[in-house]
Amino acid sequence: MPTKEMVRLDLPHILTPLPGPRATDVIERDSQVLSPSYTRCYPLVAARGEGAMIEDVDGNRFLDFNAGIAVASTGHCHPKVVEAIEEQSKRLIHMSGTDFYYENMVQLAEKLASIAPGAGSHRVYFGNSGTEATMSALRLARGFTGRDLIIKFEGCYHGHVDSLLVKGGSGMATLGIADSAGVPKAFAETTISLPFNSVVAVEQAFADRGGQGAARNAEEYASGRYGRGCVRQAAGKASADREGRDR
Repeated sequence: MPTKEMVRLDLPHILTPLPGPRATDVIERDSQVLSPSYTRCYPLVAARGEGAMIEDVDGNRFLDFNAGIAVASTGHCHPKVVEAIEEQSKRLIHMSGTDFYYENMVQLAEKLASIAPGAGSHRVYFGNSGTEATMSALRLARGFTGRDLIIKFEGCYHGHVDSLLVKGGSGMATLGIADSAGVPKAFAETTISLPFNSVVAVEQAFADRGGQGAARNAEEYASGRYGRGCVRQAAGKASADREGRDR
């Protein structure tokens, strides 16, 4: 869909108080049958999407500035994406890359490998979720380096991996403290949790424990899961991360 056709000057279009009556009913029913572990930041009950528009069950229409959760990069229900899904669903729905081979899986991996940055050949791993991708990346980093510690930043979300559900301790570069029930202390202690956007904390962590670190997890923009909107990395933080990593 051409960009000019996705521009919607009629949005947002709000018909009811928010959340509307149908949305309120769904949210109440949700609270009775779904796990409270789902962390919703806003009472949106989505029903339909088109381009940058998302519509709730009461007919209220919003502009989606987040591209879903940053995964709908072509907009909601792009015609070409819908067509590809429909065509594939007529041929085969089930797939398991750990058990069988699929030509379209190879084709996508070839495409990704051809455009991935960096010298040399590339191999692709497909995950079912961001959590699985992060978990696998950490395992790879730990296996390759032979180190256990990882660095994360407060307020950044990387999935519900046990060692990443932590908050910072009392000092700038202390080991993590479990931030969720059910996370063993030993898992949390493999994570160093630093204040987001603190160059000083990054430099101190690498100076104190750089030789023990296997990986560093960070978001270019800290997500809005904690009610603060999207926060960009401070100037110098990315370069401090890279310098510490290279050391």
